[in-house]
Amino acid sequence: MGSPPLVVGEIVGKVDPVDLDIYIQNAYYPVLSASGTQQIEKVSETEQEVSFRIYYGSAGASNHPNQVIFRFYESEHSLIGALIKEEIDFAITESYSTVEEVHKSTNAYAIHFRYKKPNEVKTLVFNNQHGILKSAAVRQALTYLIDRHAILEKILNRTADLADSPLSRESPLHLSDLEEYKFNPNKAIQLLQQENWFDTDGDDILDRYGIPFRIALGYEKGVSLEEQLATRIKLAWNKIGIDVIRKPMIKSEIKKCLADKNYDVILTTLAFDESIESIESFFSSKSNDNIFGYRNRKIDRLISLYRIQSDQNSRRLLLQAILKQINYDQPGAFLFFLWLDRYFVNRHKFTNFQSKGKLLPFTEWEFRK
Repeated sequence: MGSPPLVVGEIVGKVDPVDLDIYIQNAYYPVLSASGTQQIEKVSETEQEVSFRIYYGSAGASNHPNQVIFRFYESEHSLIGALIKEEIDFAITESYSTVEEVHKSTNAYAIHFRYKKPNEVKTLVFNNQHGILKSAAVRQALTYLIDRHAILEKILNRTADLADSPLSRESPLHLSDLEEYKFNPNKAIQLLQQENWFDTDGDDILDRYGIPFRIALGYEKGVSLEEQLATRIKLAWNKIGIDVIRKPMIKSEIKKCLADKNYDVILTTLAFDESIESIESFFSSKSNDNIFGYRNRKIDRLISLYRIQSDQNSRRLLLQAILKQINYDQPGAFLFFLWLDRYFVNRHKFTNFQSKGKLLPFTEWEFRK
């Protein structure tokens, strides 16, 4: 291959290796320049590594990387260890604590950030077909039990906005009068009692008609931020008598469980567009991509009305009505819009990896001589 490879560190809980082509095309990993003069081809794949070859054309690129290896780790802790040992040239994290740990341990990396795309929301996806979670009141209660302000302060380092819908407050479609589901355990308990959830046998677990309130909480395995959030959520639900089984999962498992509706609750990040197509895909009863298993005839009618309406203002009002109904029904708990991705670049090995504070594509990086 000539020059040594550029190694990207990743976590199996966060990214499915089969999706790497999509991540590269969408510039999540800044592999290729926008000019399109280079080409990339997958040349090998194992469970631990996926290798790509970069072709620069007739001009060649002797001092630029022509091989990119994606190396997968079981946990962010293992990824941090590899960073400290300089086994990795590039990595991305959402975790502020990971940045702190690497920064304290080595000066090998330039550590920067980039802003996330709009409407990427950290979400608790509720399986609306689950026996316990069919009730909107129960789903509302679960959201009221999460102290998001405390999480924002203590875990997210204030680098996120609270969410109340799939679209952020910066969206022109956002409604100002949506329920924010602020931390309110008393409200949550009231809602659950209205649904006949009580601890009738004194075992500290709520039950109804002999069925315990027991749910599995899936989340991205080994990903520091997801583990911290899942722990907070579990403890919050435990406090009022909900038995929560934590279920760390690799990304491919999460994708399959969501597609098959074979889960209770899954913590993940969803990306929405400000369009009827995006909302319909996630929330229409007729959509094959409705991972929530959410069914609401009013939503379906509003989508149909939108489709036959040509007036743009009327369309906007209809879409906002859909968002308001989703906010009430809580098919999922929309938690946070994180602001940043943080990334590491091995400055001991590479130069020319940024310009005016902006990360350049790998094809413009140069090996230090």
